[in-house]
This record gives sequence, C-alpha cells and structure tokens, in this order.
Amino acid sequence: MSKKPVIFFLFLFTVLQVSAQVPEWAKGIVWYQIFPERFCNGDVTNDPTADKVFINDQRRKPDNWKTTAWTSNWFEEASWEKDMGGEFGRGIQFRRYGGDLQGVINKLDYLKALGVGAIYLNPIFEAVSLHKYDGSSYHHIDVNFGPDPVGDKKLMDSETPDKPETWKVTAADKLFFKLLDEAHKRNMKVVIDGVFNHTGVQFWAFQDIVKKGKASPYYDWYQIKRLDDPETPQNEFDYKGWWGTKTLPEFNRTKENLQPDVKNYILAATKKWLDPNGDGDPSDGIDGWRLDVAREVPLGFWADWRKLVKTVNPQAIIIGELWELSPDFIGEHGVFDALMNYNFAYQVNDFFAAKNKQITSETLVAKLKEIDAAYPEQNLYALQNLVDSHDTERLISIIANPDRQYEHDGDARNTSYNPGKPGAADYETMKLVVAFQMTYRGSPMIYYGDEAGMWGADDPHDRKPMVWDELDYKDEVVTAESGFRAGFGKYKVQVNKDLLNYYKKMTLIHNFSTALKYGTVEFLPPHENKYVFGFIRQYKDDKVLVLFNLSHQTEIFDFHVDKKEVIDVNVGDKIQLKDNNLRISLWGRSVAIYKL
Repeated sequence: MSKKPVIFFLFLFTVLQVSAQVPEWAKGIVWYQIFPERFCNGDVTNDPTADKVFINDQRRKPDNWKTTAWTSNWFEEASWEKDMGGEFGRGIQFRRYGGDLQGVINKLDYLKALGVGAIYLNPIFEAVSLHKYDGSSYHHIDVNFGPDPVGDKKLMDSETPDKPETWKVTAADKLFFKLLDEAHKRNMKVVIDGVFNHTGVQFWAFQDIVKKGKASPYYDWYQIKRLDDPETPQNEFDYKGWWGTKTLPEFNRTKENLQPDVKNYILAATKKWLDPNGDGDPSDGIDGWRLDVAREVPLGFWADWRKLVKTVNPQAIIIGELWELSPDFIGEHGVFDALMNYNFAYQVNDFFAAKNKQITSETLVAKLKEIDAAYPEQNLYALQNLVDSHDTERLISIIANPDRQYEHDGDARNTSYNPGKPGAADYETMKLVVAFQMTYRGSPMIYYGDEAGMWGADDPHDRKPMVWDELDYKDEVVTAESGFRAGFGKYKVQVNKDLLNYYKKMTLIHNFSTALKYGTVEFLPPHENKYVFGFIRQYKDDKVLVLFNLSHQTEIFDFHVDKKEVIDVNVGDKIQLKDNNLRISLWGRSVAIYKL
C-alpha cells in the first residue's frame, strides 16, 4: 500500500484538528485598526482622480475638484465642496486625502514602537469609495493604494475576472506583498477586511449585467428584480441592495449558501491573499480575515470558506463583525475564531464614560461574565476588545459626550452633541479605559489615531486624517455651519504626547506579562464603593492584581500576599512587604497594577 494516502489523511486530520483551535499568536495580541485612505499618504503620485471618485455621480463632478490637504481644517469646505451646494457635509464623501499602502509601510516602525502586534486593515480591494466597502474586485488591491494606477487598470482590463488563471499581479498587489513582508520582518501580523455579502455597482460582474442584461453570464450573481426596458425613457433596472442601498448590490444566495459561481470566485480570491505564490507556503500571505456584516452571509458559505482558509493556513485568524453576543458563530462547531467584541465596548461606555447613567461595578462584572459565558475559554483570549472603530464615534468623544447610547447617537442629529476637542479630564478618563483594555482578558484593539488623542463624532467625523507629529495642522474650527449646535470654537490639532506615551507604557505592560495575555480572570468580591472593582490575572507563576476606582474618593485595600516583595507596575517600583501584607491606597479616578 502506498504511503501517500496515509500521509494525506494524517495531514487532513492535522488541519481539521488545528482548524478548531484559535491561533496561539492571536491570544492577547495588541491590534491596531487602520483606515487606509486616512492613515498616511506615502506616495502623492497615486492620489485618486475626480473621474474615479465621481464615476457613479458624473453629473455632480465639479471641474475644480482636487484632493484635500492632509493638514487642513476638517470643518472647512474646499471651493469645489461649496460649488456642490447644500449644507456642510454633502461633499465629505467625495473628499480624498491620499492615504495608501506606502504610507502604512512608512509607519510600521511607529506601530512597532507603540507595541502593536497585529494590524487590521479596513478594505483595500479596488473600489470607488473612500471606505472601500463597495468593492469593484476581490482579487486586486485598489490601484490608488499602489504606485501605478493607470498601468494597473490596463492589466486588470486584460483579465477574465472569473478565471483565476488569467489574473495578473498588479503594482498595487506587489506593494501589498511588500507590506506583508515588512510587517512580518517586524514580527507583526496583518489581517484584511472581507466584504462578501455585497459589492459596489462598479464590480466587474455587476457592470457586465448592466451592459448585457440577461445575456450576461453573471446574471445570476445578483438578486435582479427587473431589467431596463429600452422602449421607455426611464431606467427600470432594479435589484436588491444591502439594506436598500442601491450602491451596494447584494450577491444572490440560497438560505444555506451563496450562489455557486460567486462562492468559487470568492474562494479563489481568498486563496490568492493567503498563499500569494500558490506554493503551499502561506508565510508570504495575510495572517487572517475580518469579515464584514457576517450574520447576513449564509452560514453554509462561512463553513465552506473556513475549511479553505484553515486548509491553506491553519494559523490564519478568522474574525467576524457581530455586534451582539454570538455563541452560534464561535466554538467547537462555529465558523469564526473571534469577534470584534462590541459587547466589551458597551460596558466601557456604560461604566467608564457614563456619568449620570453610570452602571455599578457589580453590574459591569456581571456583564463581563455574560461575555465569558457565551464563548469557549480559548476564544475569549482572541476577542478583539475594541472601544471604538470606523463605525462609531472616537473614544475620547464618547467620554466627552456621556450618558448616550453607544451607537448611532453621536452626530449632528443629536442637538446637544459637542464635536469639539475634549478637555484634560476627559483624557485622564481615557487613560483608565486604556488601562482596562490592556489588563482585561482578550486582545486589545486601538483605532488609528486614538493614541494621538484624535477626537471626532460618528461617521464621517471618526475618519479624519491621522495626526502625525512631523506635520503642522491648521486649527479645527467648529461653527454653526458645521451642522452641530454645540462645541463652537477653534481647536489646536496636534499629537497628545502624554496620551501617546501612556499607550506605549500600557502596551509594554501588557506585552511583557503572560498573565495579562493568557491568564485567567478572577474578580475580587464586590466592594462597598459601587464604583470600585478589581481582578487577578494569572498564568502559571505570573500573577497580576488590577484595581480600578472610578469614584472620587480614596479607598484603602489590604491583601495578604505569599511573597516578601511585589512590583508596582504603574511606576516600576519594587515594594518590600511587612508580614506579607500589601496595603494599597487607591486614589479616586485611578488604577493600580501590581505584579504579585
């Protein structure tokens, strides 16, 4: 009997066994989320043109459109925006600042110094919008993120998109592979966004339907309701868009799976980014995926897709965007390794940011235990413990505008919302949130610019250009013309170096503690002060005590420790103990971290 079948089945068993496990590298790692168009412009020669930006809105294209200066006042309209008419904000979606992949490469050392271990990139595939959730392709990087937009477009036009054997490697693709290589050299992982529920109207298959109707071989790829009747003056072409949004047509599907040809195309594109050379060695590919609107895609597709991902690279992480507790997607029979842990963010909002509506520490602990109970223990360490993202207000603005819903209550529709620069006390509260992120179980995620002190209301104001220390920014000026009814004034835009240094300090504490990355969580008994809580993290011999006091009064704690010496991690001092007793005076609005 040949040994090959035996080897194959051993390999298959290993893949299936490993695929059920969360990659070890993902447990407790520090994430950094990058919105590519707004992170860093590393190459001004590839900036988008008006023809691309307005391809779906040709009638609205201003003759004087140009990219917006990176350091400009966010609330100042360019002349072309004013020419478009209407209230402030109508033109923001058409702004482009020129962020690209070269910019990310240029800032990898910055991220490494910040303590980042893994990068999550918002969509980078070819697309029209600034956010790229309206993909025109899944198998090519956006041409304006690379060095040769014109040449890349010609290469893409020479392909038959649903035939992978015809795919070329564009200059933008090559630059992305360089980004992966440079990140991996620094021992950093890279995960990209997968948007497999819908595309943009410029997606190549959808455009073929627009041109050919039922004669298109891709007609069944989308949920077409009606074709245009050329005998009538109006255009009757209709189809299902994501939540009714016609710029985002949804793929066709059954209850269990996506349309077969759609699925095959996505699987082929998925494999390209996991194993670029197709040689069975995934070390030069991405390290995983974050999956957009995950619940809206049939579960059968995710199961098939997961099998492919874990076969190509068993150590790839799969992270779903799910805003609610979702035990059906995680675990032994689940399809994801982790989730964006918005439930963690909800508790941060209700305990750390709230004032009049602040929950008690006992309620906080109960809510955190609900998350713990929802998922297997190994998955808890990989949950992305975010506090804000591209879909929410910035963390510091959440703190500066307390006692509101976590989501969809942070823009100009809220007449009392203050979009201006938060105060010093707000940034001190933000430090407590950062400390909680970096000490609690899970994988803390930083939204780009939070560490620099960036502020902003909900979309689009949470997507301002990154603040870099080497650039000189104009003051941000909020007036009544901004659409907001509060926060009027002029605000200095610069890196908050005190906050940045605090982030570096806390990521260092996190990264050098096995207890904080991999340890169990044991909550201390409820304290008589309802705004005080603490927990012990322990992994083997590493044991860390963490205490938070969100009240305004000092509390005294006594602990019996089986050591003669402990370390006050916040200040780095060794403390000699008398009779093994550790006494802690915890000031109001503070955190204490001790290595026991």
